[in-house]
Amino acid sequence: MGSKLTLADLWKAYSDYMGKRPAANDLAYVWKSMGPELGEFHPNQINDEVVARYLEKRKENFVKRNGRLPAKATIRKDVNVLQSVLNYAAKKRIIRETTKLDMPPRGRPRERWLDVDEVDRLVNAAKRLPHLYVAVALMLSTGGRVGAVLELTWDRVDFKARTIDLRVGDDEHKKQRAIIPMNDGLFEVLSEWRSQCDTEYVVEYQGDTIESITKGFKNTAKSVGLGDIYPHVLRRTAAVHMVASGCEMARVSQYLGHVSVETTERIYGRFAPKHLKDEARAVDFFKKPDKS
Repeated sequence: MGSKLTLADLWKAYSDYMGKRPAANDLAYVWKSMGPELGEFHPNQINDEVVARYLEKRKENFVKRNGRLPAKATIRKDVNVLQSVLNYAAKKRIIRETTKLDMPPRGRPRERWLDVDEVDRLVNAAKRLPHLYVAVALMLSTGGRVGAVLELTWDRVDFKARTIDLRVGDDEHKKQRAIIPMNDGLFEVLSEWRSQCDTEYVVEYQGDTIESITKGFKNTAKSVGLGDIYPHVLRRTAAVHMVASGCEMARVSQYLGHVSVETTERIYGRFAPKHLKDEARAVDFFKKPDKS
């Protein structure tokens, strides 16, 4: 493509590569804002200064439309998607090398997770929408992200070995996901659901793929008094219940597909039943001495 190469060219190449994967929705969403501002830039012109100017304009436009600033997660997603496009172009040698962009700060982590009673209420309510019920069952049982669940195809569900391979794409992306054993409950749900499906995707609706379950999930959660929650709360719920039940942190990390066990410990360590108990005993100055 030479000197006439633009960010728009890279974006199209990456979009074609992503195809109909649900994660491609992020590309289309971000491009609505980024395309008009950066689309004609040559990839070599994309740097932190250019991105910073774009983000300021992005915030201004968002405030005009919504009367408030965008969430930090929204701003971070824009840069993250842009970085993914540049990384792909470098890997495919469309450009010589990628530009490592500074990532905006993360927002405060959401703490919401569901207890057993809340899980039961959500699961029972989700049965009214079979595709949502299957998605909920997958997220709770595998701890997978909603994108991984919506991208899951039947060829990666092994009923004989009772495993689910959440990995998709090239090796770089596969590192972020895991191969999960199917527990008995999920095996029953998917076995029954399989005969009703017409596409290669596990989560489908009326013979077609699903781009998002957010609206249906939020409405279902609200209908049983769980408030305004998002599908990602199910991944957090799975992690909390594994850790709280005493599962080894390294194995939980592997189950979640985390890059390192340190990540798992940082996010979920406080839920471990023995977490910091030794430290608490070390500063127990008020315990009465044993008289025996």
